[in-house]
Amino acid sequence: MLNHSVRGSTLVEVLIASAMGALIILAVQQQLQWQTGLQYRKVSQAAFLLNAQATANQFFKALQSTVVTQVSNPAESCYLFSQQNGGSVGFRVRNKQLQHNSMTLNCSGYGWQSLTDRSQFEMTHFAADAYLPGSGNGLSKLFVTLTVTRREQTHMFKRLVTLKPG
Repeated sequence: MLNHSVRGSTLVEVLIASAMGALIILAVQQQLQWQTGLQYRKVSQAAFLLNAQATANQFFKALQSTVVTQVSNPAESCYLFSQQNGGSVGFRVRNKQLQHNSMTLNCSGYGWQSLTDRSQFEMTHFAADAYLPGSGNGLSKLFVTLTVTRREQTHMFKRLVTLKPG
């Protein structure tokens, strides 16, 4: 008779193999989570820039269609643009949001509407410097700076806007 020896794995060998398999699976899972987080951060940064750019373009477009006779800054980060029809339009930063009021005479009045959403980004700086020529073609120029932040990201928009003559 032939003597067959059947030998299986010992308990120690099975435990070692299980532990090595678990370590490999954990390492792969960690790598996948890291890559997913990196992709999420890139998408989040792109969304931040696109949202901020859309708001800035909306703001600059609103300025270009305004007929301005005078620009005043009675309070920090609040600008009133007098219009030829006797009214005025205002832009200000309050509660880290860019706000707009199409019929205001002062920065503390009612009717201000937010152009931005703090859940997308925060408006941290708004400045407008005007150049109103005394002669020539009568076109006034407005140098506008908008700064937005979201977590550790900051982006600054600078534009030179040529306004219609007053």
